[in-house]
Amino acid sequence: MQKLNQEDLKRKKEIDDYLENRTSINIEESLEELIEVSSLIKQLNGFIDNKLELSSKEIENKIKRLISHFTINLVYKLDSKIALRRARKFTTEKTSIPFCFDNLEDMLYVPESKKSIIPLGRFNKKEESIYYASIFFKEDENEECFFETAISEINGIELDYINILDSIPTKHLEVVYIGVFDQLARDKQLPKWIDKYYYETYLQFKEKCLEKDNRYLFESYLLSNAFFADITQRNGCDRLYEVTSIISSILLAYDNVDAIVYESVKVKNSPAIAIKPKVVDSCLVHKEVSSIRINENLGYGMYYAEPINECIIDNNNLVWKII
Repeated sequence: MQKLNQEDLKRKKEIDDYLENRTSINIEESLEELIEVSSLIKQLNGFIDNKLELSSKEIENKIKRLISHFTINLVYKLDSKIALRRARKFTTEKTSIPFCFDNLEDMLYVPESKKSIIPLGRFNKKEESIYYASIFFKEDENEECFFETAISEINGIELDYINILDSIPTKHLEVVYIGVFDQLARDKQLPKWIDKYYYETYLQFKEKCLEKDNRYLFESYLLSNAFFADITQRNGCDRLYEVTSIISSILLAYDNVDAIVYESVKVKNSPAIAIKPKVVDSCLVHKEVSSIRINENLGYGMYYAEPINECIIDNNNLVWKII
């Protein structure tokens, strides 16, 4: 058996204490909590579906209740073998090389000086920068799948010219996975980008609930996680983003959280990530940029695309060559 280090032991004790405390409530209280979770979710879905009006503060309070009381948000370190891939549609003609951005800044998050152009997004509020990317493993035989994930996340269509940036972290990013219990409950195999401690905690919590014959408590957590997993994967609209951006603002407010990991909206079982700008500045090394053209969108995250250019990064300038 692998020996736990001090950090792991501390985390294990914190989780053990939390689970022991939460599973100490009786069945009647647990049933009341399950009903409460269902009610909160129905109200939030009612707002998203334009059937109910809620203020931003009301949405925030409901989300905070679900996050703080019916979700186990473990902060874990992403595998050191991961890399990040970010795609941006080429939208300007004023560059030195056709269909290729000139500056690395054009591939990154929108800077503070231009924040007025930032629309409300899945994990950002209006005029708030966030760095969206897909996650892939540098040694993965199916790396191309994550190439297509990055394109899908920006809704690539036929004849789009897209620039793609690959980056690697200089440290283990500390992340929270949204709705992870839902995935663990539905999938028999643990995706390799999810920390095994999540799975162990899930099984431990489930076992404690079963030991005490308290399925209502376990179901309240499953229901809360199913809701979070669902709304982070729905096709976007402003009312949806009003809810999901509040989720991210709550989770990313913690100093020890660098980013949020979630399942790609467009490509099933593919991980995506939303990273704080200051973490991008301090913890990412940008390795290469390429330019492609989409010839055909086959659907379901599958594309026919052809390479246009590739470049090296020189002091934040993109030095392209024709290929």
